[in-house]
Amino acid sequence: MIDNRRNSTESNSSNSSKKYSPHEASTMSSEHDHEDVTKPLNVGDIVIRSSFADASAEEQSKIILERFNSGIKHSAFTDNPLLGRGLTRVDVSQYVMGHRNQVAELYDPRGKRFSTIYTPDPTVTVKYIGPVSKTAHYFGAYGKHVLNVPAGHYALAFSKNRPVLYGEGPHVIIDPTFEFKEHTGFVNQNEPVIEHQTINILRIPAGKIAKVWLGTQPVILESRREPYVYVDAQFRLVAPEGAKKAQLFYNATDPFIEHGSIKRIIPHTGEVAITYNNGILTIVPPPKNSLPIIIDSPTHNFEGFISTSLQTCLFPSKETKQQAIEDNKNYKAATSDEINLKIFQTRDSLRVGVVLVVAFKIVDPEMALTKLGKEGILLHIENVSFADMGKAIQLSTLQEVMYFNNTKPGSNLSAEESQVQTIQDRVKSNLAKDLSEYGIELARLQIETMKVLDTEIAKKLAGQSVTSAEYTTKQATLVKEYDIKTTEAKLKAETDNIALVQKNNAIIAEANAKLQSAQRDAEALLIAADAQRKAQEMMGELYAKYPALLEIEMAKIKSQALQSATIYITPENVGNFMNSPLVFADQINKKK
Repeated sequence: MIDNRRNSTESNSSNSSKKYSPHEASTMSSEHDHEDVTKPLNVGDIVIRSSFADASAEEQSKIILERFNSGIKHSAFTDNPLLGRGLTRVDVSQYVMGHRNQVAELYDPRGKRFSTIYTPDPTVTVKYIGPVSKTAHYFGAYGKHVLNVPAGHYALAFSKNRPVLYGEGPHVIIDPTFEFKEHTGFVNQNEPVIEHQTINILRIPAGKIAKVWLGTQPVILESRREPYVYVDAQFRLVAPEGAKKAQLFYNATDPFIEHGSIKRIIPHTGEVAITYNNGILTIVPPPKNSLPIIIDSPTHNFEGFISTSLQTCLFPSKETKQQAIEDNKNYKAATSDEINLKIFQTRDSLRVGVVLVVAFKIVDPEMALTKLGKEGILLHIENVSFADMGKAIQLSTLQEVMYFNNTKPGSNLSAEESQVQTIQDRVKSNLAKDLSEYGIELARLQIETMKVLDTEIAKKLAGQSVTSAEYTTKQATLVKEYDIKTTEAKLKAETDNIALVQKNNAIIAEANAKLQSAQRDAEALLIAADAQRKAQEMMGELYAKYPALLEIEMAKIKSQALQSATIYITPENVGNFMNSPLVFADQINKKK
């Protein structure tokens, strides 16, 4: 949607640039408040609607006759042929039209015979014009008109030399200045643009916008469900060059659209827009409210976009290669190495050509643009990268350059690595520090290609490379075989270990079963002993309460003991034995 708010911009301050927040950026406007001319009318405000479009056909016919013949006192038609000049019958789907002294009249004979009125007055002229279809889109005469607008259409007409629009349905128009051309007067309501002199109706599809001028005021219209309506002689639609009727609008997803003093900007994630407000740098980040940023100021210019995401560049760049061709054009043809490589000389006086890969991210666009300008950022990165790399290579031998392997800036190195000063160490820290002063963060630095330009040295290095490759291949083969043997041994050990574990588990399970059985037997013995103990305790309590029972039990025990014993009684002990209680107990047992 269009941001119609008009806020005055800040006056020039001591700051050389300003970075807008997403909210501030979405409400940018012109320097001075002015009248809002972007409020269009509604279609209902300008379209004349039929008051009886929803009536039945019979009712519509009746209303048309009443309004068309309004004010006529003496009809020009009669259904009695004796009173006038008889005419041919017409179909029931037709009216007949005539006039009396150029006062048009409509008559519905309903299929019956009819005639025009005969009058002897020479000052009265009655004339039959002819039949007209009741469903005809347009008919009329002498300032009286019937307009039947088809469904889904508008009728473009004129009244008093002014454009008028009629909505669908029948209309009876009594107007001597009314003008309508049937073959060009109807237009589909769904047309994207309807122009009728000063009346303009725009239906902007989803995903599109329209550029229009209201006099000298530019307006950008966003898509919406309801059409835009302007009644303005100075209204003008700006369409893309060479656009057809269905291509009169612009894509709403375009990152930048300019119309007069209006700039419509949509920065994407990972980039910011570069603008200059009265010459002051203004960075516009992507909005947080998901709406386009509207700038309406003739002195607020849009410069372009700049990426703030990670960028990877190969140096020498295309521009540098082209410059090398131009520089050597007047002397001799430059070789491919001189064009595609940056050539340096090592400490041992060997020439090497390199291609650098530099990955970086602009973390402070305002600082980078202020100090370097949009076109100078890549050029500065390339120049300082080659300057630092050239200095490092000049201080290194070819062997040291060939073992260039550390690529990321930073201090996350082990103690052992930090003691080895490679060529990378001499380049990365200086380059990262230099770029940080311009709001640029160095993410990676790497030599993509390195070529020794001395042919003989290159051949020797190539031979060494072949030998090294052979040794490396053999070493890789031995490592692979070792890995296979190690894997097989590990697999066998794991298999044996699994079998041993299963056997141990079976033995442990059997021992556990025996242990559980012994525990159950022991528990049973303990339970039986405890029960016997409790029974004896109860018997002791019973004998303590009833001593006679104890004596009887004792007698039983003695008698049982005597049953399996042999007693020898001497004559002198007979009398004592008979008096013994044991004899008495024995007698009792026998009775039982």
